[in-house]
Amino acid sequence: MRVSLQHCGKKRPDWLVGGIVDSENSKQGVLFDDRFLDRYAGPIISDPAVAIVELVANAWDAYATRVDIVWPKRTENIAFSIRDNGKGMTPEQFRRRWKTLDYNRVADEGSKSAPPDDLKDAPPRHAYGRNGKGRHAAFKFSDPYLVRTWRDGKEVTYEVRRGTTQPFDVEEMASRDSVSGHGTEILSTASEGVAFDAEAVREVLGTRFLADPNFVVSVDGTLVTFDDIPTRNIQKETVNVPGFGAVEIIVIDSQKADRTTRQHGIAWRVKSRLVGTPGWVGFDHERILDGRTSEAKRFQFIVSADHLEDAVLPDWTGFIVNHPAWTETKPLVHAKIKEYLSSFTAERRREAKASIRESNVATVRRLPPIGRERWNQFVDEVIDACPTISTDEVGKVAGILANLELSTSKYGLLSKLHELPPGDLDSLYQLLDDWTLRLAKDALDEIQTRLKLIKDLEEKLHDESSDEVGDLQPLFERSLWVFGPEFESLEFTSNRGMTTVIQQLFGGTSTGSRQRPDFAMLPDGSVGLYSRDAHDFGHDVDGVARLVIAEIKRPGVVIGTDQKNQAWRYVSELIARGYVTEVTTTTCYVLGSRIHAAERGNRTEWDSRVTIIPMTYDTFVRRAEKRMLGLQEKLKDAPFLKERGLDGGEFVEKPQATTEDLFATPSR
Repeated sequence: MRVSLQHCGKKRPDWLVGGIVDSENSKQGVLFDDRFLDRYAGPIISDPAVAIVELVANAWDAYATRVDIVWPKRTENIAFSIRDNGKGMTPEQFRRRWKTLDYNRVADEGSKSAPPDDLKDAPPRHAYGRNGKGRHAAFKFSDPYLVRTWRDGKEVTYEVRRGTTQPFDVEEMASRDSVSGHGTEILSTASEGVAFDAEAVREVLGTRFLADPNFVVSVDGTLVTFDDIPTRNIQKETVNVPGFGAVEIIVIDSQKADRTTRQHGIAWRVKSRLVGTPGWVGFDHERILDGRTSEAKRFQFIVSADHLEDAVLPDWTGFIVNHPAWTETKPLVHAKIKEYLSSFTAERRREAKASIRESNVATVRRLPPIGRERWNQFVDEVIDACPTISTDEVGKVAGILANLELSTSKYGLLSKLHELPPGDLDSLYQLLDDWTLRLAKDALDEIQTRLKLIKDLEEKLHDESSDEVGDLQPLFERSLWVFGPEFESLEFTSNRGMTTVIQQLFGGTSTGSRQRPDFAMLPDGSVGLYSRDAHDFGHDVDGVARLVIAEIKRPGVVIGTDQKNQAWRYVSELIARGYVTEVTTTTCYVLGSRIHAAERGNRTEWDSRVTIIPMTYDTFVRRAEKRMLGLQEKLKDAPFLKERGLDGGEFVEKPQATTEDLFATPSR
């Protein structure tokens, strides 16, 4: 086969010689160095203790009830083998599981192992394996090695050897039909010795596989029992349960943490039968030990309590929750286990306390003596009483408490958090995830200020007996945002110079409230002027760009032609005196209880640069509520509204704005 590259414009590949394709090399897949398997499996194929544990764990996952091991002895020409009566594998299953690197057992078979058909009433087992590396442990004992597996009447034998260009090669060696039973056997092809004897093997396996009496392991014909565990690895405790009997607890310490918590935890036995599944989570979902800790992957507690026979559920998956024998026994046993773990972890807890104190030393130094004492007491009690909580978690809480000791509110925040239901705590977490606390407070403070302002306006505007019309002007200065988004600018301020003009124009002598002389009192109300400066091209102030005149009539005054004319006279005088120019846009709001029917529309003057808008108090308040996006309804139960005696339901149901009868005579 010839290939032309004259149109490709690319460098000729090395495998193309003289335009001829080397088809063999072009199909070559990924190559593996002969050291790959050692690095990939690590101690599984280099440490005999780890290797044998992995192979026995594979038998556990296959739901074997018996595992028989022949330990190699080179001097006696005895080769290694391990045989189990687990479910075995079909040829298809073997090829899938053995040939797949990083075989995902959970995805293919689930996290639990179902029993074989002849044990169909037995409960599922929690599988030990996860990624399929354990099968490589056989290379520790032989290369190549043989795998004989049988089920469903068929037996197949395979040879597995290390590869040259790939990690390993698998070849079928023999097969036969009409085979009874099920199981798997791994056999060495030579009597290679290891620096480990059979007694040491029983010791290693005894610290991990004695929780379930229905799973037995033998080494060279001798069953692995508690007697195989060295005294340094095993301890026995007795717990007396008043009125029921004694409980024996066997504590097994494997001396070093395994990869997972499988074959560790608390195993309950009744009449030499396992109840439920061993683990660190109790039958009532109480977590005795955090599975992430090294202790959880190191210790095993076997609890024998024959007096609980009547308290066991029919399927032996747990105990009857409210059975008197169980309710009396469980807390005593758990307390004993926690006591043992607490004494074992004393040094680690001392280190944790020192670490937490060191990380918070800068804050704690600022605390008064009594606050420092409370803080140190908290750290001691939490770490001692809750060994399952990690040092990082305790450190974070301790840091929060130290800051609370320095805060003004002290522990009031904790009281409020305690009162929150779970849903509100989730909302608080989301709030703090999306906002900074200060920014959220600024936003909520502004909402609170505006809602309170609406309340104040409503109370004063609807009180027809009130003579304090002037008190409304300071409220309106803070309410310019109601008229529209263009008035949100902080540049809008009360204009005292213009107010003086209005006073002179109408001969007024009062300057309004003493605190805020920014508006003028009139016989039938008050008027305030709020402006935003105009700037020239040099960014200097050049007159007024925007002017708002808010004329507030006393309750009961009807807005008519005279009231609109009055607003236009203010603007005319300001134009005459040079305060308002052609660059100024002016809006006059004339507010009152009612509007004459003939004067409900807006009025424009001076080529539409001046707009006079009549508005009822109800309309003004309604507009304020709409600008607040209807938050009154959502926040009607807010504490700051209740403190002001506000009924949220009444607050959101306002009367309709009214207009004066068509034939009524407007008053001033």
